[in-house]
Amino acid sequence: MSIYSAVQHTEGRPNGVSDLEEANDVTVISAQLSSDELVSNEDITTTHSIIEAGRHESEQKEKEKTEVKYNNANGQLVVSFNIWNILKKGAINLVLPFINGIMLGFGEIFAHEVGFKYGFVGARVQPPRRQVQAQAQTKSRFI
Repeated sequence: MSIYSAVQHTEGRPNGVSDLEEANDVTVISAQLSSDELVSNEDITTTHSIIEAGRHESEQKEKEKTEVKYNNANGQLVVSFNIWNILKKGAINLVLPFINGIMLGFGEIFAHEVGFKYGFVGARVQPPRRQVQAQAQTKSRFI
């Protein structure tokens, strides 16, 4: 079978392609493609059935989401309220600001310490006597 059978020519291949060139093309194509890379009609059908099954399953899930499941015998909506569930769901919103504050605090302390080390004017250090001691040492150094 010719690899050029899809091309509309009377001979089954384009003009100017010899038997040797076609054999070379077949060799190159077979070397580049393994059998698992080729797509058959069965693969297409299987893929289509998988897609259809997925669509059907997602449609069923959408229908289940819209149905109200918490009805009592009278048909009234019953919603359970539990403070522990609220805390579990909101825990990240309670913990992250705390961690953020700690990081900002340590960052500020670190920035003031670096500023104090290099003699920046606005550096605040604790205890303040450290700043007084540093000023006394710098005055005596230049006298």
